Amino acid sequence: MVLTKVFCSKCGATRENFELVCTTCGSPFIIKVSGPYEKNTVSNYDYFETPLIPLNLKTPILETNNFKAKLEFYNPTLSYKDRGMNTLFSFLNFKKFLNEGDEVSEDSSGNAGASFAMFSKMLGLKATVFASASANQNKMKQIERYGSKTERINGTRKDVENSAKNSGLKYLGHQYWPEFYDGFRVIAYEIYEQMEHMPDNILIPFSTGTLYLGIFEGFSHLLQNGLIDSIPTLWAIQPEKASGMYNKLNNIDREPEPSIADALTGVVPLRYSHLSSIIKTYGRCEVISENEIIDAKQYLLTIGIDCEYSSAITYAALKKFNLGKGSLLILTGHGIKNL
Repeated sequence: MVLTKVFCSKCGATRENFELVCTTCGSPFIIKVSGPYEKNTVSNYDYFETPLIPLNLKTPILETNNFKAKLEFYNPTLSYKDRGMNTLFSFLNFKKFLNEGDEVSEDSSGNAGASFAMFSKMLGLKATVFASASANQNKMKQIERYGSKTERINGTRKDVENSAKNSGLKYLGHQYWPEFYDGFRVIAYEIYEQMEHMPDNILIPFSTGTLYLGIFEGFSHLLQNGLIDSIPTLWAIQPEKASGMYNKLNNIDREPEPSIADALTGVVPLRYSHLSSIIKTYGRCEVISENEIIDAKQYLLTIGIDCEYSSAITYAALKKFNLGKGSLLILTGHGIKNL
């Protein structure tokens, strides 16, 4: 039987109820899985009985002459964030933490907010998404189409988060819940099931690291079970203008700036210490210039792939570091979000 355990990323204390951070040291929680890998995907998640959306709806892998790509914009709101919101809301619903009519809040640059809004609608919640005043207009409209309110905040990414926390609504900030990033384990499972051979490299758009962390945990679980020989090199790709993880890893003092890759915020991740250990052991963290991102987006369009700049960044890295056909790009956020 698969078992998951939630505990503090710093002191190891177990989460007692639904607290967002450790009551002993104030650090964020992480989630670990142990036990046999199950082909029935839902059986790899022991903290709810039935997901709100089936977990076995695989997104396709496209093979080109130069690379392979996992097309995560095939998810319902056109972003991989649905994977995490599905496991988070399924967990909270199963644990009866949420009731129809509850007023809930979230902070997001756009894609997570759209997914949050959709799942809130599914459960009959009254949602408000807090975002930066400069957030992508199309993503804000998408959030509102699901029936959620939006609040635009002038200030830093932390100011947006604090506004959501202090709104008087039930705060469901996805960055804090390990059940959110744990939903991305299923991407690793799908790659294992869909590909005849594991890729040498997986290039992952990196903002606060939840996607990276979830994919790593999925491969780690497969490795525990002897189903793969090693974990592919996991590349964390950030825009040079918004590269909080890269800067901290390399002791660079640089404030994040707005990037054309607007889904990648450039803040230092909540679980920085945990992520830095994984990156140093299993991957690399690299940055890409604005012009390289724009060129990558335009090239992908010429071969029929329309994703947002924030994931086209992975193709820019493939080209910049001369990686070959043994590489897999995680492409998410349909290009319509950048209109």
